[in-house]
Amino acid sequence: MQVRRLRLAVALSGALVLLAILLGTALLLDRLRETAETNATQTIQRVARMAESTVNRHFLAIDGTLAGLPAVLGQLARDGGVERAAATRMLRDINFQNLNFRDLVILQPDGRPWASALPASRTRPPPVEPARLDEAKRSGSAVVGGPARNPLTGEWTLFVLRAMDLPGAPDLVAVAEVPVPLVTTMLAPVGEAPGLRLSIERSDAQLLASLPHDETWIGQRLSRSATSLPLDGSAVEIPGRLAPVTVFAAARPTLYRDLFVVASLETQAALAAFQQDRRRLMFVAIGSALLIGALGLALNAALRQRERIEAERTAARELLESAIETMPDGFVMFDAEDRLVICNQRYRDLYAVSAPFIVAGARFEDIIREGAKRGQYPQAGEDIEAFVAAITAWHRNDQPSMERLLPDGRWILVAERRTPTGGTVGIRTDITALKHAMADLAQARDAAAAATEAKSRFLARMSHELRTPLNGVLGLAQALARDPALSGEQRKRAETLEAAGRHLVAVANDVLDLAKVEAGRLELRATAADFAGLLRDCAMLVRPAAEEKRVTVVLDLAENLPAAAELDQTRLRQMVLNLLSNAVKFTPVGGQVELAAWTLGPIDVEAVLPVRIEVRDTGPGVPENQRRAIFGDFVQLDRGKAGGAGLGLAIAAGIAEQMGGRIGCDANDRSPAGQGAVFWLELPLRPVAPAAEPEKAAPGMPARKALHVLVADDVPANLVVARALLESAGHSAHCVADGALALDALAEPPGGRPFDVVLMDVMMPGMDGLEATRRIRALPGPAARVPVLAVTASAFAEDVATCREAGMDAHLAKPIEREALIAALARLTGDARPAPEAPEAAGFADLPLLSRPPGAALVVPGLDPEAARSLAGEFIREMREAADQLRATAPMPADHMIPSAHRLAGAAATLGATRLATAARQLQGEARQMTPEAAQALRAAVLAVAAETVAALTPEGSAGPEGDTVRVAAA
Repeated sequence: MQVRRLRLAVALSGALVLLAILLGTALLLDRLRETAETNATQTIQRVARMAESTVNRHFLAIDGTLAGLPAVLGQLARDGGVERAAATRMLRDINFQNLNFRDLVILQPDGRPWASALPASRTRPPPVEPARLDEAKRSGSAVVGGPARNPLTGEWTLFVLRAMDLPGAPDLVAVAEVPVPLVTTMLAPVGEAPGLRLSIERSDAQLLASLPHDETWIGQRLSRSATSLPLDGSAVEIPGRLAPVTVFAAARPTLYRDLFVVASLETQAALAAFQQDRRRLMFVAIGSALLIGALGLALNAALRQRERIEAERTAARELLESAIETMPDGFVMFDAEDRLVICNQRYRDLYAVSAPFIVAGARFEDIIREGAKRGQYPQAGEDIEAFVAAITAWHRNDQPSMERLLPDGRWILVAERRTPTGGTVGIRTDITALKHAMADLAQARDAAAAATEAKSRFLARMSHELRTPLNGVLGLAQALARDPALSGEQRKRAETLEAAGRHLVAVANDVLDLAKVEAGRLELRATAADFAGLLRDCAMLVRPAAEEKRVTVVLDLAENLPAAAELDQTRLRQMVLNLLSNAVKFTPVGGQVELAAWTLGPIDVEAVLPVRIEVRDTGPGVPENQRRAIFGDFVQLDRGKAGGAGLGLAIAAGIAEQMGGRIGCDANDRSPAGQGAVFWLELPLRPVAPAAEPEKAAPGMPARKALHVLVADDVPANLVVARALLESAGHSAHCVADGALALDALAEPPGGRPFDVVLMDVMMPGMDGLEATRRIRALPGPAARVPVLAVTASAFAEDVATCREAGMDAHLAKPIEREALIAALARLTGDARPAPEAPEAAGFADLPLLSRPPGAALVVPGLDPEAARSLAGEFIREMREAADQLRATAPMPADHMIPSAHRLAGAAATLGATRLATAARQLQGEARQMTPEAAQALRAAVLAVAAETVAALTPEGSAGPEGDTVRVAAA
């Protein structure tokens, strides 16, 4: 009963105090608002008076100047009149000395300027209303006109007009042009504050000027005129006339008829200080009320606090004990003295052997010791005290979790952490199932690794085992296909056999590369290379196949690509050529394949530049659900149409991953036909300084003209060499793969520019160089007279004569020397004097095996070292294939050996293999005149020299024929 009365007294006292605070706050707020409104009206009245005084003073000054003009200009009277020129000069002087207006103009009765201070006003009358002009003439006093826009400056302008008479020029009107911004500048010192506005108006509510300046309202009529306000200058609260707000306004008439000055202050701005004080007062009142209420509630709550605390403490303890007991893991807690505080039943179940000693207050060391003695810890060993010491040390420091084996074969994860009070909290988790799963995973991983390794070894061995017999089959098929005794049907079957052999060789190569990728033994040899040039070469290599299908190959390289980058040229070329070849293969006749490359961002802190390469085609595209699968092993789309083994993209994906990049496939949204595929490759490149520029010609040497050269050769590597040599000499090159394409190019030159000279290989599949030259000479017009330079490995006298008979103008033996090529082009095009032919080669028996010293880096004549290294492997592969082909052919008839000898001579001569090149040329030139025994002996000698040369060029430990760096072994 006493507590209830105490609570009632506290409640009544609080209510009375809150009521007093409420009444006091309301009275104070009412007094503050009255004070704020009084201050606002006084301020507006004061500002209106000051603005009126300022406007009167300003316009009186202008009026005084206009009123004095007759006296001033009258002094200029001569012969009974005032000259306009003299009046203009006087007006200009007066205008220059007066800052109250911008221009002075004297108007004639018809409104045309008679004289003016500014030159622009002499030909253009000011925009004065005719009514104001007539009013000025009638009244004889100053009249304020406007506002109107000045046609020259675009500003709003007021005009002060006063009639005047001059000797010889009666009925004139003087006009002073006063810009509205000048008026607002004049009013600025009067008062400029938030919400305050000063305006000059007419009695009809037309706004002449305002501060702040409002361009949209100048010249407009306001909703309420100044005459509706008290004319004694008293301030009243009215709705705003320029904005939908209430304002305190006061109006005062000026000395000029119908002209008023109005000052207004927005109510919100006038009461801003009151609102701030109101918020502060309300904050204090509410805070006081809340404080009193809080004190009352605190007094009321304090009576029940103790009882509630005791109830909550009991409930919390029961809840915590229940939660700990229902945990799926074992829980234990020790105090700062390592005595057991609490543990759950799960903990006792895990340590069943030690359970009798796990009681509250037991020491940690005693529990461990007794459990170790009874076999609780199989890992304890014989020295129990050492085990107890080690476990105690781990227990008293925050150590990583550890795994423990229980006597029943289960595994648990033991984790413990120190509490801020020095105690320890531990968790014991049963991980038996996890341990079994990890063991199963490890066993599966080892089995998968073993299977992958076995598959890689099998693929690699099978690829190597297939390579030798396939080369023999391919060589015999080539020889059979060129046997003149075969019928047409037999020749087609032989050609089919040759194509199948080449396909199997390509499959074997792909399988070997795939085995290297999967086994992680694919080596990358990064060297500085011309990145953009490499992409151009790839586009050039696929162009012949594309032209056969009438597919356009487009190259789009960004300008910000690095000039040179550190990369494995062979592997990058392999990936890009694979993507380009697939695109050409699947693009229908008349379609387009585009090779594009650009950077994905700036060079990062590790000096790496991300680059994206895209190959876009207009083929059937790749279904979205198969775009990831096509990068798998032996995966093809439309197997019957595409051919191949389906390994190219898998190899490209492996190479890209090893280079630290990515590869993928998307739809070609840019395709005009609405279909097609985009194969993209993103690689991190490390830009490097470009290779040194080749030495320039000596001073004084005349510059040679740039030529447009057509190159015909069936070996892509030879086309790359020819293009590089020609472009390094400042010429441009267009490359084709056979004589028929050369004829088409001459008949319809790409771009419309005719060719200056043709570099023609002699022995090519389809139409050879000799037949192509004969047909060139039969063409109509200037194309029949284009110079033709034979570039071939056949260098004997009869070969040169044969070229001359076919219509060729000159002969150049492989390897192509840059200087010899430039000189030959200059002779053919009349850019230099003819030079004597190079002497013929001597017999090969006494010649050196290689034309460069042992250990020297392999070079291709006329190319820089980087380009030579990127092409060396191609020529070594060409040499090996030619030797295999020669070995597989029969010695008779001799025509079977000549193509192989020609290929072997060209590749060997390019690599500087002097002995092999000379021997192959001799076999090529003399095979037809030899007996079968002599031809067989010469062929055996050539093959022996070829084997010795290949061994010298690819010693053990050097890179193989894939095109990597090759150094010359001791010969």
